[in-house]
Amino acid sequence: MSNQNTTAGGKDRNQDTPASSKARNLSGDWRSKAAAPSSNPATPTPKEQPSPPINNSSNYRGDLNNPRNRSANIPDGENCATWWTNLPADCTYQMLFDSLRSIGAISHAVINPPVGIHGTSAAKIEFFERASVDRLLAQASNGHIRGHMRVGGRIPHILMNRIRVAATSNVVDSNMGNGGRGSRVLQVIGDPSIIRQDRLEKILASPPNKVVYGLERARSFTRNDGSHCVEFRFASYLVQAVRARDAFMAQAKRGSLPEEERALWENVVCQFGPDPCE
Repeated sequence: MSNQNTTAGGKDRNQDTPASSKARNLSGDWRSKAAAPSSNPATPTPKEQPSPPINNSSNYRGDLNNPRNRSANIPDGENCATWWTNLPADCTYQMLFDSLRSIGAISHAVINPPVGIHGTSAAKIEFFERASVDRLLAQASNGHIRGHMRVGGRIPHILMNRIRVAATSNVVDSNMGNGGRGSRVLQVIGDPSIIRQDRLEKILASPPNKVVYGLERARSFTRNDGSHCVEFRFASYLVQAVRARDAFMAQAKRGSLPEEERALWENVVCQFGPDPCE
């Protein structure tokens, strides 16, 4: 059950929809292909960054040609990636993120389910800012629930991830919501005849979109002006929330749409919302 209030000017209509990791494969070179959001999704602004030098241990046996497996050329004290172990075997993003309130906005997270003889899950969580990592480590050390952080009843072991990740900017146009800060939380607002959770999920799953995502939860509510809002709390900003936003904003340009439906999609607003982990 959600402990979040509706956005200003809105009232709850439906219950939150909890979501699990759904055994989706969230691996891949997402960092190299991701693009920063644009107010014009047809011409996204590429997020250009120089490829960091390979800086891994000589014992590392992963694919060093995959940018995700390269450490950023930064000091340990600037690393924004954390590694969690001893998580429940059935760990979900809702379980994971519920333990992270008042820590900081999450840029990317992925849960690795148990493999082979291992009976627990693990997770990698990246934050936009190093200050969020420092708050997390302080809270994990001091504890806030009977002396310990807990995820699904288990006490997680939290370390800095060996593959270092630098801080990431999430500044977007002010008209894209959340005070001009991009977020893994995406709010889709429009006419209730087209803005429904099941319909939006079909758009994400259909070619050419095929957006693979993890979901903390989704909720739907009707605003005071009669428009409908579906809020998705994804597990990642760039490769999930931004890609989903682009897919929804592109609907009005589909050539096969009846003109009446096209007009409805042209009035759809896709904005970022606050991350409840902040």
